Amino acid sequence: MTRAAFPPWEKAELPEAPGFEMRRWTLLIGPGLLMVGANIGGGEWLFGPLVAAQYGGRVMWLATVAILMQVFYNLSVMRYALWCGEPIFVGYFRTPPGPAFWTVFYILGDLGGMWPYLASNAAVPLAAIFLQRLPGSQDDALVRGLGYAIFLAAFLPLIFGGKIYTALERVMVTKLALILSYLSFVAVFLVGWNTKWEILSGLFRFGALPEGEFNWATLAAFSAVAGAGGLTNSYFSNYARDKGWGMGERVGALPSAIGGRTITLSHTGKVFELTRENLERWKGWLRHIGRDQWMLWAPGCVLGMALPAMVSYEFIRGAGNIEGHAVAAMTAQGIAVRHGQVFWFLTLLCGFAILAPTQVSNLDGVARRWTDVLWIGSKRLHKLGGNQVKYVYYTLLAMYGFWGLVALRLTPNPLALAVASGVMMNFALGVSSLHTLYVMRALLPRELRPGWLQCAGLVACAVFYMGISAIAFQQQWPKIVAWLQ
Repeated sequence: MTRAAFPPWEKAELPEAPGFEMRRWTLLIGPGLLMVGANIGGGEWLFGPLVAAQYGGRVMWLATVAILMQVFYNLSVMRYALWCGEPIFVGYFRTPPGPAFWTVFYILGDLGGMWPYLASNAAVPLAAIFLQRLPGSQDDALVRGLGYAIFLAAFLPLIFGGKIYTALERVMVTKLALILSYLSFVAVFLVGWNTKWEILSGLFRFGALPEGEFNWATLAAFSAVAGAGGLTNSYFSNYARDKGWGMGERVGALPSAIGGRTITLSHTGKVFELTRENLERWKGWLRHIGRDQWMLWAPGCVLGMALPAMVSYEFIRGAGNIEGHAVAAMTAQGIAVRHGQVFWFLTLLCGFAILAPTQVSNLDGVARRWTDVLWIGSKRLHKLGGNQVKYVYYTLLAMYGFWGLVALRLTPNPLALAVASGVMMNFALGVSSLHTLYVMRALLPRELRPGWLQCAGLVACAVFYMGISAIAFQQQWPKIVAWLQ
């Protein structure tokens, strides 16, 4: 691919933005709600409980800052999709020094998100249900086998239906309703007021850190997966496009393998004339994505982080060395001791329901990022019809499936895999924040560019994520050298 391979945008009319009324609240269901369901995953069930159990609520403010920084990023990438109907990832490839450089760069930056740590960690609570105890080292074969099965099962929702986005939305909204109902019940009726205050006040205890020695890599990974994290945040532009928001309605969406024969995707983006009428509609779309982020995604992510942290702090506080095979099941054991065996099964099922569906969105995200780049950037693929984009998507999905099985075989400790992934994801998010800022300033017309506050937020996002991972990398460098040797 060369820079010239990315065709110029076509012209079309900007659709009218939907108005908002409380009686029509379902209009809010979009990328924000889908991504809340997807984002309540590894961070909330693995690192939230782990950090809260070991350090209390004093570091919960990292989640608040992380989610706030990501809101600036999310609004920016969705702004790009509203303008031209292309995902932000394609916008990156439209900038110098060109697609060849950005292909290598973002493959390396994507490595953290490509590790299937959610499937391996979802296997832990499932194994605990079968064994009726916490899995130990003697159960590695069972946990690994379940990890393979969960990973392969995650492909099924992406194969059937019409539009892939619609299938994902159904899975994530169902997941969200189930887990928030259960965790809210436990937090309200079984968690003490002191615990609730410890966690909720910790969300605003900015700058507080654990006393004595602590692991910066764990805190960096906790920050990475609070909210979305890594290149996962770029999905907001893809999903805004597939939802039909802004110029996404003029471009199309990704069809599933079975069904979706009438769903097509354009080989290039479409932009609108800067008329007075279109600029008024543009303001309506900005308000719409603002509601999506501030009313749904951000509060949902904070709630999704706080509730599991409350439960773990209440029932396993002060836990020391937590092995990767135990972190997903220790809370279930703690709550069962106090309130009955039924909570052992319910909490384990909740953990599985949190982790396994999120692997579905991770599979989709990796495949669709590169599908969009190839679909628009490759002249050979321009010969294919709009509904044939699924062949590109599912080829990449199959390649990722092979890689995922290899990764699950090579990595023995699920928690170690999650920590390493988190640290790498931070660097990817930091750099892509600055790249997004450049895209906003270089490719959008002056009238549509974000204001100084959103631009400052993108810079702050880069500083926060790269800074915390740089500290973690420096602390862990002796261990990395020893491992390499």
